[in-house]
Amino acid sequence: MSSPAGNGIEIAVGLLRDQLPADMVVVGESAVEAVKPWNAQVRQRPAVIVRCRTADDVRAAVLAARSGGLPLSVLGGGHDWAGGAIREGGLLVDLSAMRQVVVEGAEARVAGGATVSDVLDAVRPHGYAAAVGTVSSVGFAGLTLGGGYGTLIGLVGLGVDNVSSAQVVLADGRVVTADPQHEPELFWGLRGGGGNFGVVTELRTRLHPHAEVTTGMIAFGWEQAGSVLRGWRDLTSTADDALDVMFGALHTPAGLVLFTSPTWAGDPAGADEQIGRVRALGDPVLEDFGRRALADAVHAMDELFPRGGNYYLSSLLLPRLTDAAVDDFVRAGDAMPATCALNVHHSHGAATRVAATETAYQYRDEHLVLEILGSWTDGDGAEESAWVRETERRMDAYALAGGWTNLMARDNPRVADAYGGNTERLLAVKAHYDPDGVFMAMPMPK
Repeated sequence: MSSPAGNGIEIAVGLLRDQLPADMVVVGESAVEAVKPWNAQVRQRPAVIVRCRTADDVRAAVLAARSGGLPLSVLGGGHDWAGGAIREGGLLVDLSAMRQVVVEGAEARVAGGATVSDVLDAVRPHGYAAAVGTVSSVGFAGLTLGGGYGTLIGLVGLGVDNVSSAQVVLADGRVVTADPQHEPELFWGLRGGGGNFGVVTELRTRLHPHAEVTTGMIAFGWEQAGSVLRGWRDLTSTADDALDVMFGALHTPAGLVLFTSPTWAGDPAGADEQIGRVRALGDPVLEDFGRRALADAVHAMDELFPRGGNYYLSSLLLPRLTDAAVDDFVRAGDAMPATCALNVHHSHGAATRVAATETAYQYRDEHLVLEILGSWTDGDGAEESAWVRETERRMDAYALAGGWTNLMARDNPRVADAYGGNTERLLAVKAHYDPDGVFMAMPMPK
């Protein structure tokens, strides 16, 4: 006798094969073998993969999953470290073939499976950059709609601030465009609530004339970490919006360092002065910076976080860098295993001049995003995972309620506060557009 799940798979696959070419529908062991998550610790595998090329293909996949009663998930760039993009025994909507980027003046139309690399490489010949993060293989839609921190944040704001419209396939199969005039509540919810309302098959995003910036790395010996961080705090309190200075802890051949990654996106004539202010924070042990394409700078970070590695991550948002927070950050670095890292992004400038209710993403005061990155190549990761949890516990005393859901596990208790005063409105959008809870792209409060 066939199992209910087996019957559901047969129903879904039958519908799909009536509508799509055979090579677009992958079933059974072939589906299991075809999925290679960015995080090797993600072990769940789908029963069916639909390799979509158009919004109509996505519509067919969504309706087939619903007809068969199968769990549904969506794979874009695949960097969802906690595995929400793959549901065990479910139907996976694979957008990896939908990577087109079309530049139209000072905007780009970005297909749902495009990566940060796809976007930057496409807009670069036109003299533009987009609001993107620091790793090129991350999916552009997932990064953007989850908030979208990046090195141009002081000048152009968050990724969500640059989205002008989205094409979305809803749970009932409708394909809609969400913008300020059409489906405005959906448009509001997408910008922070991500893919929890449907499959985003295309984004239209604003572009900016910053294809080239002055950027790189200036690192200081770990014994200087405390003084450098206090200096960073003073420097950024008066810095121009065009200067972004990410920092963190990293093991290098030169030993454990406090690295800074300054990016100056203002007048190139002022670059030496601006980067010099960062260099003057201490006595650098490593320096590598210059006038570079933003695309090249983002590509350079990829080797630190390769696909197929073992990862356990967390994050916290800090309203400020107090002396006590500096001291505990240094203690966390002291205990950090050799394959792990700490990254800190600074939300400032244009991102802070948007009202907390303008988008579903609520964090609009100046703040820091602390990424706690556990990774390992050998062993079971127990040491590295324990360090992530201990660092989260250590820094929790300085953190805001809630946090950045892109780096939250679904069972993280901070999810309950992640949307603050926007929670009730966001849940109303969810109830209207996805009343049956088909989509689970990002953690959401219940």
